[in-house]
Formats: sequence, structure tokens, C-alpha cells
Amino acid sequence: MGVSHVVSIEIGLIYTKVCEVNYRKKNTKVGKAFVFETPENTIEDGYIRDKTTYANELKRQLAEHKISNKNVLFTIASNKILSREVTIPAVKEKRIMDIVKAEANEYFPMDITEHVLTYTLLGPGAEPKQLRLLVFAAPLTLIKNYYNLAEMLGVTLVALDYVGNSSYQILKRIPGDEVNFVIQLNQQNSLISILKDSDLLMQRNVNFGMANLLDVMKGFRDFAEKNGNQCYDYLCENAVIRGHFDRDTESGPGAAPPPGIAGQEMPGEERTEEAAARREEMTDELMEELRLFVNNVSRVIEYYNTREPNRKIGKLYLLGKGARLQGLSELLQNETGYEVELLTGFRSITFQKKKKKLEELEQHREELFSCVGAALNPVNFIPEELRLKTERRLGMRLYILLFILAAVSSGTLLWYGYSDYQEELSRRDELTKRRDECLYIEPIFDAWSRSVNAKEEAEKLVAMTSSCNEYLLDMIGQLEEKLPQNSIVQSFSATENGLFISFVTDSKETAAALLTSLKQIPYVGRTGVAGITESGGGEDEKKTVTFSVSIEWALPEEVTEDE
Repeated sequence: MGVSHVVSIEIGLIYTKVCEVNYRKKNTKVGKAFVFETPENTIEDGYIRDKTTYANELKRQLAEHKISNKNVLFTIASNKILSREVTIPAVKEKRIMDIVKAEANEYFPMDITEHVLTYTLLGPGAEPKQLRLLVFAAPLTLIKNYYNLAEMLGVTLVALDYVGNSSYQILKRIPGDEVNFVIQLNQQNSLISILKDSDLLMQRNVNFGMANLLDVMKGFRDFAEKNGNQCYDYLCENAVIRGHFDRDTESGPGAAPPPGIAGQEMPGEERTEEAAARREEMTDELMEELRLFVNNVSRVIEYYNTREPNRKIGKLYLLGKGARLQGLSELLQNETGYEVELLTGFRSITFQKKKKKLEELEQHREELFSCVGAALNPVNFIPEELRLKTERRLGMRLYILLFILAAVSSGTLLWYGYSDYQEELSRRDELTKRRDECLYIEPIFDAWSRSVNAKEEAEKLVAMTSSCNEYLLDMIGQLEEKLPQNSIVQSFSATENGLFISFVTDSKETAAALLTSLKQIPYVGRTGVAGITESGGGEDEKKTVTFSVSIEWALPEEVTEDE
């Protein structure tokens, strides 16, 4: 039986996001969902360094939120995972992975023998009979790290996805027909996706995340003892980020800090000139760190515009953990020249409303999208040894299933064969009984058959003794009655097929009248005239016309009763 619901988990440096969602469904429904703080010093660039501590905390959180589903899916956010968009010949889906493995060294010019490969299908290529793929390569140690975590949790790992693919599965639902430039600022890295409709035109991973800013803040004594969550909350609640890199164009923190920036005390400090100076210094360092991030975004924009001059970017969307930072969207808008919009909702995704921590969930709602997207169509990193083991297990299951099916089929055939045999025996007995009940008809039928045969023999005898010459006497009488005067029958002969008569008349007119009279005799069929001779015609000699007529008998059946 297939998996209908999974617990999708995205493990981040600051927060871990968990949601129970239906698996591989177009209309996605999120049931139980929660976000909790990742234990410090347990995660490093996607790797779970302290699996025992983290596994115990995750178990506790799942139990507290009453999630008992053992089907788990992880989506990994790590700079160690490589991605490359490629084009291959259009082949059947089962052959795509073979091509990816064969061309892997061309896609990633490095030693990838200790990497796990997978892909997601983007759509048809620019040329006919081509396919566009987004190929991923993840270190084998990273993948095994999550399989080991699943084993420690005592759950079934349904799939292992990459946050880039998880995001794409959701981002392609952004409405509108313009080109959308989406910046996902995560905890450890940033993902830039450029889409039009549901087509992923480009995706780039930027090695910059919230951790970069938090590390800067912890370098100041006011935040040295604060954890990552406290530093993050401070950036969200205070206007620390300026709207421009150039302080001359900035009306915020700069030469004259406005209220809300200079007016915000450092944690545990009074409002003093020294504290204000430290705030300014921290803001300067944060802006320098953000300058690298914004420059990377600008380079991606320039590269895309050069590559796709006919499909201009319409708008920049900002989402993810960093989307909540005060001033970040204004900074991006001012420095790139594009309108920036915070992305907070997606089509076909609904959240269950009855939550114990609804306010907390709403606070992180827009961050859960990649966690939800992992359940739509995960790429699934599977180590080769596990894949072979799974194939062997599935092969054995298939053999057992085939054996069971063969046994069941044989038993079914035997049963139906025996049933059909018994049914035919019963039918034979019934027909035999009905035959015996009708045996009295047999002598009647035999008598009827004998009478029919006698009748047929008599008809044959009558047909053999019948002859057209029977009508000869009547024919002669008709000739005597219908022949015109001045016509003489010179000779007359009759056969079974017809008559041959020679006539002598005094003129051709009389001959024509004679032939007309012959047509009126019922027994005359087709006629033919031959041997016409004309003699005499002198002063003392009488004129005569001699000719012969062949007549075919008309069938007696054609002679009506009146005739």
C-alpha cells in the first residue's frame, strides 16, 4: 500500500521546521505543523554533527505535538550539494538516470565517485527531441548522515530531497505570466530561482545565509552571549539594515541616525554615545556583509538579462528566513532597481487551523513552503548500495508475488475447469432427459419424411414425361385460326425445342401479317425468319413469296389460364 501522508522535516541552523502533509498530491493539505529551535552546535552546513542530541530533541518535539506518523521525508539545505542544468536527448524516463551517470563527469568537473546523483525534470529543451534536467550531486557522507538519523529516530525514510527542488515545486505555483525572480534567503545559504509560469529558467545557489549576519553580530560584546534566535529576533524587530549602501543617500543609520535606529538600545545597555557608536559599527559591518549578497544577486540578474534578452524580469520576490529582516526588501529594491515583494502564500496549499501554537505557526508560515514542497515531487537521493539492496529486495518480493499469483491462478483455473465440467455434465443429463421425452415424435417424423420423398419423386417423374409436343395439336389449331388468307404451310416439323415451318404467301405484306399473327399464338416464343424468296409476277404468272420461320416453344408455365 502506498504512502499517503509523510512528516516532512527541514533541519536548519536556527530553526527546524516540521509539517505533516499529504504525499505527492496536487492540492496540498498541511495537517500538524510546528517550528522549534535547533539545538546549538548540532548542525553544520546541512550535516548533523551531534545526532544523539538532535535525535532526542526531535523525538521530544514529535511526541509533544502528537505526531505518530513513521513515514518521514527530509529536505536538505547545504552548500555541499551541487546542481547543474543540462540538456539531454529525449528518452524514456527509465533511461534518464543512465545518461546522467554516464555524463556526470561532464556536468561536474571533479571526482564524484563519492557523490549520490539524482535529477528533476524541468521540461522539453530548446530544440525538438530534447529534455531539460536539473542534476544534483550530494556527498555520500551527507546522505548517509540523514539515513543514520532516520535509523536513530526509528522511522521509515520515504525520500531525501534537496531544498532547491523543494522550493521549485512550490515556486512554480506563483501566479502570473511574467518572469519571476525569487530570492530565498535561508539560514545557511540563499537560493535564487528564475521562473516563468511553471518553467524554471535558472537556479543559482549563493553561499550566504542568515548565519553570516548572526556571526557578525556575535562579534560584538552586546551579542556575544546571545544565541542565534535572539540575534535573529533583534534584526527582525529593529531597523538595523539601511536602505542604501551609500550613506550619503541614506536617511537611516548614517550621519544622522533617525529614531528607531539610534533610538534602539543594545541589549542590556543604556542609551549612550558609546552604545550608539557600537550600533553604527555593527550596522556598517552588517551592510558590508549584505553588500556581498546583493552583489551576487545583481550578477545573477545581469547574467540572466544577457542570456534571455527577450524575457525580462518583472519582479523580485523575497521569502525564507531572511525575508523578515527589517530593511532588507528596501535595500534590494533600491540597489537592484526592481520592485521587491514579500511572498507569503501559494496556491493549492492549505493549513489546518486548529493549532495549539497558531501564532507561532503563522509567524513561520511563509518559511514552511520548502518543507511542504519536498512532499510534492522529491528528487530522492539514494545511495547506490541501498538502491541495489532495495532492488534485490523488490526482486525477491516480485518472485514471491509471481509464485503466489501463479499458484492462485492455477487453483482458480482448476476450480473453474471443474465447475465448467460439472455444469456440462448437468447440461448433458438435462438434454438427454429432454430427448427421451421427445422420442414419440421420431416415427411421425419418419412418416412425414417418406411422404415428402414420394412427392418429390412423383414431381420428378411428371417433369420427365412432360413435353412441349403436348401442345402441338393446339398449336396447329391456332395456326389454322390465325393465319391470313393467301398463305400456305409448305412444310412443318416439330422438335422438343421448337417448330420449323415453311410458308408461301402471295406478297410480302401477307408475309408480314402472317408473322404478326404468329406472335399472338400463346405457345410461340422467339421467332426467326430465313430463306425469303420471291418468284413469278409476270403477266400470266402468279407472284409468290416463300420463306421459313423458326419458332421456339414458350414455356407452358408462361401460358395463362385464359390463354
